[in-house]
Amino acid sequence: MGVVVGIYRLALAGIGLLALFWAPSTGLAFDLEDYVYFTNQSNLLLAVVMLWGGVAVLARRKEPAPWLFGAVTLFILITGLVSYLILDPAPPGEEIVALGLTRDQIVHRLTPIAAFVHFVLMVPHRRLRIRNAAYWLLYPVAYCAFTTVRGVLSPGSDYPYGFIDVSELGYGGLLLNVLIYGVGFFVLGLALVGLDRLLPSRALVGRPEPETTTSEPLVTAP
Repeated sequence: MGVVVGIYRLALAGIGLLALFWAPSTGLAFDLEDYVYFTNQSNLLLAVVMLWGGVAVLARRKEPAPWLFGAVTLFILITGLVSYLILDPAPPGEEIVALGLTRDQIVHRLTPIAAFVHFVLMVPHRRLRIRNAAYWLLYPVAYCAFTTVRGVLSPGSDYPYGFIDVSELGYGGLLLNVLIYGVGFFVLGLALVGLDRLLPSRALVGRPEPETTTSEPLVTAP
């Protein structure tokens, strides 16, 4: 079953990287400005961790820690939920990238669902703590700080998302949004930790972790 996990991780990494760096009409492309968006950052982080995890399980090497799988799962779930609940839908007519899906459908729908399935089935559980949810929150907060500083230093640059646009919201509105979204993201992280505590300790799919055994010394009769 470890082979199944390895292939799943590599496939998820591959489809994510394909959506980020390739399109039928343009071929391979990379624009650093695209990575101002949380969507692209979270999908790239997911792809890197899945690539690492896929190679590790197939080569029988040490895999990424469960907290790291939890982190990238949270970040990509944030991407999916924000896209579904807050952002405007993608304009019609986008070209198909792979699996009959457009880039928008891959990075906002497929990868969040696939990452959540991976977290539930293919990651060992009962390793996470509440503090992990707090640590995970540092990245979204740092991202918000980055976009704010970028907007201040480069006034001509567009803010990637309206709900962190200081030019429209003002600093008071930005801080309010950071508080609201921060609480929501923390609750989502707590939900992942809670789910981790409810699931069996061993991954449901994949190789079981080696059990530690203690050996007692043999006692020989005199």
